[in-house]
Amino acid sequence: MNLLKCCIDYRKQVRSVVENSAPQYPEYSTFLSRLKTFDLQPLHSYQNKYSLAEGGFTYSGTGDLVQCFYCGLLLTGWQENDEVWQQHAAHNPKCVYVLLYKVVQFIENVINEIHKCKCKTESYDVVG
Repeated sequence: MNLLKCCIDYRKQVRSVVENSAPQYPEYSTFLSRLKTFDLQPLHSYQNKYSLAEGGFTYSGTGDLVQCFYCGLLLTGWQENDEVWQQHAAHNPKCVYVLLYKVVQFIENVINEIHKCKCKTESYDVVG
């Protein structure tokens, strides 16, 4: 492990937490308060309410649309193999809630994996 990189990531994480220290929806700061919003969740949702609530999401009451209590991110169109924390990190890598629970390395790994997948699917013209 590169100690210098670790120290830089730590400073970056602390600065992000300080700058974004208040959740947008503080009334949903607890797991149970978020879980209660899923009482009306439609049965056809691919994600279970426990994973979504743990990942910081509350249920909007519409389809499979959920919202992060901390950053306000809205996500919908969940697929069967979607992992809640990965989707949260991929769509808002600056969310302090994700940063605190999953740390910078997790977020960087998610972003790198997305970049790898995009590179594999892009096609290039061969010249010469």
